[in-house]
Amino acid sequence: MQKPAVTYPCNWSFTLIGTDAQAIHDTVADCLKHDAYHLTPSNKSRTGKYISLHLETEVTSEDARNRLFARLQELPSIKMIL
Repeated sequence: MQKPAVTYPCNWSFTLIGTDAQAIHDTVADCLKHDAYHLTPSNKSRTGKYISLHLETEVTSEDARNRLFARLQELPSIKMIL
């Protein structure tokens, strides 16, 4: 399967899943303190234990996108990224 062609810079979206929305907001704000981004509520699990937030920000290259993904994965408040 061929990778889709992406023209950079572009807006990129991530879905961040965790258990504490405020903790995710705080850590994303710290991680992206020099970049513009939008972080909005997305879904809750049926039991309410997990929440997801939709993160959208501009990335300048595939390498920058991959570095951001890796930084987000290291945040303890984020359990999974889609």
